[in-house]
Amino acid sequence: MKPTISTLRRLHLIMVCLCVVLVSLLLVRPAPARADGANLIQNPGFERPYVPLANKENCAVASPWVAWYREGTREEVSQGYRFAPEYKAAFRADVPGNRVRNGELAQQWFHSYGNFEAGVLQQVHNIPVGSKLRFEIWGMSWSCDKESRGNCGGATSGDPSPMHFKVGIDPTGGGDPFSPAIVWGEENNAYDKWTLLQAEAVAQKTTVTVYVYSYPTYRSQDNNIYLDDASLVVVAPPPTPTRKPTAVPTATPVPTLVPTAVPPPPTPVPTCPPLAPPCPTTTAPKPCPTCPPVVIPTPVTVSFVEQLTSGQGLIALLAALATIVAAFFFGMSLGRRK
Repeated sequence: MKPTISTLRRLHLIMVCLCVVLVSLLLVRPAPARADGANLIQNPGFERPYVPLANKENCAVASPWVAWYREGTREEVSQGYRFAPEYKAAFRADVPGNRVRNGELAQQWFHSYGNFEAGVLQQVHNIPVGSKLRFEIWGMSWSCDKESRGNCGGATSGDPSPMHFKVGIDPTGGGDPFSPAIVWGEENNAYDKWTLLQAEAVAQKTTVTVYVYSYPTYRSQDNNIYLDDASLVVVAPPPTPTRKPTAVPTATPVPTLVPTAVPPPPTPVPTCPPLAPPCPTTTAPKPCPTCPPVVIPTPVTVSFVEQLTSGQGLIALLAALATIVAAFFFGMSLGRRK
């Protein structure tokens, strides 16, 4: 059964659609991954749950963040300095409607008609030692000296106090907000708008602590701090340890000894005894030394047989024999001829 024209058109349309989808998939590039890694902060948005502060009524902090503050002496507090601030959640419905940056809640602390030295902290574990960290948080402040002056309408800042608002990292993981080990970022007042605060440090231990610090200078009617959207990320991994080169012992050069030609020992020359002086013919007053005896060779007697059987005698004997034999054969040949 042959396919109909409508069937062929449908197949052709399906093929075209598949080609379009394939080309689209090839042209769409995946979004690049974040280079700064994952956020290591727990509850970065300061959402629920909020944990009540001990010995402070109507005060609570987003878990696992921890509130810290330095309360002044009785004299300081009586003059309006270094109060223990109030901590609580901020809601979107709070005037003027910008007290939360993301999510449902944000963290805030404040005190009226006084200043404070306070903040929050969080310890972060399982940090690679030697890694470079960056702590960031969005913060905002509201500071109004006196609302009766009419310059703080809409819950905005008027004649504000310097806030000394900053964040820091303790690379050793300590819990003291006044430790000299903390690396602090730059201060920012962050009046009435969300401002990014940040600090960087290199982890010295596997646990580090991040801090938020604030200290309004003046005893204003309104001194408020707001936090949202915190992050702690590894921006650079620990450096690769470099192996130290192994010290190679240097061999002490041994001087090459060139053999020196040693002259052969001199051939011993036989020492002959000194010749005795000739004996004088005349009588001397002193005795004449004894003259060495004169050795006279003994004549060797050789027999006649030894003379014939050795040396030239033997040669002469053989020659004579050869002559006799030759004469004998010559004589016989003459006799036969006759």
